[in-house]
Amino acid sequence: MSREFNGWDEIDWDIDIDSAKFQFHIIEAWNKNNPNVKGKWTKWPNELGDLKLILLPLGYIPSSWDKKPILTDEETEQLKKDWLKLAQYISKTDAIEIEENTFTVIGQHGSRFRFDISLEFHRWLPPNTLDEHYAALRNIRNGARNKHILGNHIANLEATVATWEIETNSEKTGFGFSSFPKHMPKYQDMEFQDVHINPQGETFPESLLLMIQLLVEDEEVWNIIYQQEVDRRKFAEEFEEKWPGGRPDDWMYL
Repeated sequence: MSREFNGWDEIDWDIDIDSAKFQFHIIEAWNKNNPNVKGKWTKWPNELGDLKLILLPLGYIPSSWDKKPILTDEETEQLKKDWLKLAQYISKTDAIEIEENTFTVIGQHGSRFRFDISLEFHRWLPPNTLDEHYAALRNIRNGARNKHILGNHIANLEATVATWEIETNSEKTGFGFSSFPKHMPKYQDMEFQDVHINPQGETFPESLLLMIQLLVEDEEVWNIIYQQEVDRRKFAEEFEEKWPGGRPDDWMYL
């Protein structure tokens, strides 16, 4: 007689339970080897919610100090579907690795992209920077900008700039610039600075899935980076013409 499937038996407890990797792993544990799941993943580990082991679909458990999120039942169910879809894609795609909260994605042409994700703040940032920006991101979410406190304000600015930024393995050419990869020959005479991939989905998990698929495809992302660099240079040129000495109050903008 076959034993009834139990997702608990599939959990790898060596994974840090406070990491994004563990959240995706829990969904995988409830679906990947489940004989009752055919094709699309559909099983949500509801029983782990009471134990506060599954932080999704919201991504965190609000404290008394946090601005309370408001999700309708419909929004909650849609988020669950999006997280399930993302977790299944991650599980079946060899080009994706997760170490705690840091993703590494290898594109089909060999490009390597890395970034952190924050389930709590629903964004991605450069790799290994999540802890650095945590306090500022929490302030921003809760509306505590603290512009009157210079240190806090600068930290908020830095967290805002880091939001949606990812890292590439492109060759560094100096002065903060990098070269485009060889599989994009039309951009060989161009260099670029920081890379930001803005979210395109209706929800964070949908946006994250679309971004990862873009990185795996490893071509269109470079077209986006090229256009970003063109736009950045145009803005810098126009800014310099309008404010040659810089706007004196720029540091107060967020």
